[in-house]
Amino acid sequence: MLKNYLKIAVRYFFRHKTYSAINLLGLSIAVTCCLLIGLFVRQENSYDNFHAKADRIYRPWVKEIFQNEPFVNTTTPYPLGPAIVTNYPEVEGMTRVVSVSGNVQQNGETFKERIHLVEPDFFKLFDFPLVQQSPAPLRQLNTVILTEAMAQKYFGKENPIGKILKIQLDSALEAFSVTAVAKNVPVNSSIRFDFLVSFDHIKQIRSPKNLKHWHQVEGETYILLRPGILPAQLAAKFPTMVKAALGEEYKPNTYTISLQPIRDIHLNNELPEGIEPISNPAYSYILATIAGFILLIACINFMTLAIGRSASRAREVGMRKVMGAVRRQLMQQFWGEALFLTFLAVLLGLLLTVILLPAFNQLANKTLVFRLDAGTISLLLGLILVVGLIAGSYPALVLSHFRPVEVLKGKLTVKGDQSLFRRSLVIVQFSLSVFLIVGTLVMNRQMHYLQNKPLGYRANRLVVIPTTQGGEAGQAQVTRFRNALSTRLGGATVAVSAFPFGSGPWASVGYTDTKKVYHEFAQNNINAPFIPVYGIKLKMGRNFEEGNSADTYQSIIVNEALVKEYGWKDPLNARLPGKFPAHRIIGVVQDFNFESLHTPIKPLVLVMQSDSLYQGIQNLMYSTSPQPDISVRLPEGNLAEQVALLEQTWKNIAPNEPFSYTFLDQNLKNQYQQEQRLGKMINIASALSIFISCLGLFGLATLAVARRTKEIGVRKVLGASVPDIVALLSKDFILLVLVANLVAWPLAWYSVHQWLQDFAYQVPVSGWVFGLAGMATLVIALLTLSFQAIRAALANPVQALRSE
Repeated sequence: MLKNYLKIAVRYFFRHKTYSAINLLGLSIAVTCCLLIGLFVRQENSYDNFHAKADRIYRPWVKEIFQNEPFVNTTTPYPLGPAIVTNYPEVEGMTRVVSVSGNVQQNGETFKERIHLVEPDFFKLFDFPLVQQSPAPLRQLNTVILTEAMAQKYFGKENPIGKILKIQLDSALEAFSVTAVAKNVPVNSSIRFDFLVSFDHIKQIRSPKNLKHWHQVEGETYILLRPGILPAQLAAKFPTMVKAALGEEYKPNTYTISLQPIRDIHLNNELPEGIEPISNPAYSYILATIAGFILLIACINFMTLAIGRSASRAREVGMRKVMGAVRRQLMQQFWGEALFLTFLAVLLGLLLTVILLPAFNQLANKTLVFRLDAGTISLLLGLILVVGLIAGSYPALVLSHFRPVEVLKGKLTVKGDQSLFRRSLVIVQFSLSVFLIVGTLVMNRQMHYLQNKPLGYRANRLVVIPTTQGGEAGQAQVTRFRNALSTRLGGATVAVSAFPFGSGPWASVGYTDTKKVYHEFAQNNINAPFIPVYGIKLKMGRNFEEGNSADTYQSIIVNEALVKEYGWKDPLNARLPGKFPAHRIIGVVQDFNFESLHTPIKPLVLVMQSDSLYQGIQNLMYSTSPQPDISVRLPEGNLAEQVALLEQTWKNIAPNEPFSYTFLDQNLKNQYQQEQRLGKMINIASALSIFISCLGLFGLATLAVARRTKEIGVRKVLGASVPDIVALLSKDFILLVLVANLVAWPLAWYSVHQWLQDFAYQVPVSGWVFGLAGMATLVIALLTLSFQAIRAALANPVQALRSE
């Protein structure tokens, strides 16, 4: 029986090549989209599953409430981890993880690298296999663990164990012995590293005060619970520890510590990022929904074409029933045909997936690998079954129900193109396409707006050069570079800041004023040329002056947002109302976007030296180490030659440090990479949805022409023109597309409005966007229909009438 069904399916496929090809092409494209997006979503949801103890690994995070304002951090105070281990035997292991930027030197070459400081329990908690090691790695100072990639980079094919690397964590290079090599970190890990050194080195780069302070956060803390311990029960005990640590500062429910499962980190954007960036789970949902839309559109194609061919297949059903076939057998036959076609589509989709995966990886910035494992095979079988059953549901359930007597007597009425069900399918199909087009247009407009909105400073021709030395050594290095550059590149101006634009938030400072009101503002250390180099406008007052000791240690410049927060009418010479050493405001700058456009402009304080400011604060948080970043505004000229000159100047004044640079305007664009990638994917999805919808429309138009051949011939004989015939055949379909627009518009408006809420600065969702989407679908549908309609209108009516 199955063999017979297969024969019939194959014969039907080759007998009706046009309709089979339309269905096969549409389904295979949809399957390819599902497989590629499925690989993306699966990797996003697989983060940190490779750790054998993942169900017992948690990351503490801190929530402080001050003056009824919550402050949440996933980076934690240094003393938190040791305090948890000391107080709670429920904890089996703990490690703190701090990432710093440092220089690594080998054979006279110096490279800037990310170096992680971790504790020996790091490998007790996490499964990062060591492929080579000497006894007790990480338990001694000046030892380092490399990944395989870094071992290859620095030592080639040589055995790196026992070899020496010079690493600069603070102001000087020190010799570190390689004690182990770890496998490269999996792509789906929330912890990423290249170099691991002992956490005890933190004493070289952070002050004793910072290491004991419970209101300053840096780095992450991870704990391993003993088997059977519930995280909620342990977290309920933390207030006792916090009370003992804070002493008189402690107030109930104002400083709480909670535990986040490690598997929850990557896709939880309700908590702020830690060391590594996280992903917005909405993007996985959006892409999965888009894949479902495209698959649904392809299934609708199959069903609408089946409805269109119902009249011709009704005779087949009648003959089979007369010959003894029962309805169950006919249902099996029709579903068998659909499953056979779906099977072919999945095979073609597999081939397309393998071919297109490298391009998709580049688009999504992923390293996805297609493997035929149990999960993939289950997905493929599920696709074949679900798509085959959905696509074949109309012929299996409706055509098999026809009564043979009515069919063979010609009394059966098949509504065909006038079917309400078929019309509804076409409306749903094009509604989904319009929905995606509106989303594409709005996302493209928002991305263009973000990249072209005036930020309050000039980013063009600005080169940012990071340094790795802080304090006096860093300032001396900057001075040497400025002096050397002034004689070699005339017209270049140099600025210095502790935190650059486009690489994360600046320092966040919090304090309580004299009226017991808590304030929070952003802060950056700059030099006098910073404001003119960046083209930031002074609204009142003056800029810092180099060599003016009062400006260096006592003067501050604020932005308009801070003036507004304090309600000052004349802020010049005013002071922040707190317990600070003597200082005064000498200038107010116009508000500028020093963070991404996801967030509004915050109050800001600019200083030349932060020591006096920090003496009056309670909370300090920064995501990157405050090491000097040099900004050079290049004069007009050849950029490549100017950058080469910068590199040569740098090598002359800092021969032991690598030269690295970025262009600021590119840094700013990189802040929106996730949205840009999503926008490109939706652009492609919109094009594919329209293409698949038009495939179905083309097939329906072909069927409509075939059924109305005689009518078209008679109308032409009676004087109908080509436009008349085209209008006759197209008007019903065009009406359905118009209705589809009306259905899609409110849904699309709601969806894009929700997406735009992630941005503090948004484009308006204008009516012309919906009009353009509607016009695009109408034009594309009309072009698709016109091909068949014009061909039918130009045919010789004699041929049509003779065939009757």
